Amino acid sequence: MRGWTVAVTTAAMLVGAGAQAFPVQVPSGPQGEPAEVTQLRTRLEQRELELRAALAKLQAYEDEALHAEAERLGVVELVKASGLPVHQQRRLSVAIVREAQRNNVDPLLVVAVIKCESSFNNYAVSHVGAMGLMQVMPDTGTWLADKAGYRLGRSTNLFDAETNVALGTAYLADLIERFGSVEKALVAYNAGPGLARRILAKKESRTKFMAGYPTKVVKEFRKLKAYQERQLTLVDQQKTIDRQG
Repeated sequence: MRGWTVAVTTAAMLVGAGAQAFPVQVPSGPQGEPAEVTQLRTRLEQRELELRAALAKLQAYEDEALHAEAERLGVVELVKASGLPVHQQRRLSVAIVREAQRNNVDPLLVVAVIKCESSFNNYAVSHVGAMGLMQVMPDTGTWLADKAGYRLGRSTNLFDAETNVALGTAYLADLIERFGSVEKALVAYNAGPGLARRILAKKESRTKFMAGYPTKVVKEFRKLKAYQERQLTLVDQQKTIDRQG
């Protein structure tokens, strides 16, 4: 018992003199990590900030180039019909050209579909539930978003112009590849792939359906292309005049 008393007394004395007998090292960084680790962490965070800034700058350059192309193609002028605020018109013009290029589709075909589907009404909803500029069905939008590697979330996200154009253009491109032509793809875009195959399988129903929605979109597309060609001709003529002057 006496031995225990001595041991406890000795321990108490050591604790009392702890600062002198056993100096405690204060941690030099977060969670006690060494100073060099803290420095590396700080440098890494700084590099990440620099990378984000560089990516934002690159995105701005790309958007500027896409907007210039949208102007050249007449998309900017056509998007004015949307009635959206000017900054949203710019986003929409850029999105149309970007997604058309990404999916190897003519930007003016995308514009033609938008005009025929929603007349540029960003919040249009059809009687069957198709939503937004390109009238994308929620289930189709979810499938397309999953296929592209992201989550659509709420169906109301289809009212976002850029999201709607991205999904709608990807869907149009997928249907063109599956059905082999723009006209047949437009049947599927309007009626759904399953019903479209049944419509196209019968001459009578095919002829009747083709005279409706597909013809309307193709007619609009050709009108837009003719307008584009006239505008490009005028631009080329003005460049010629400027050089000669």
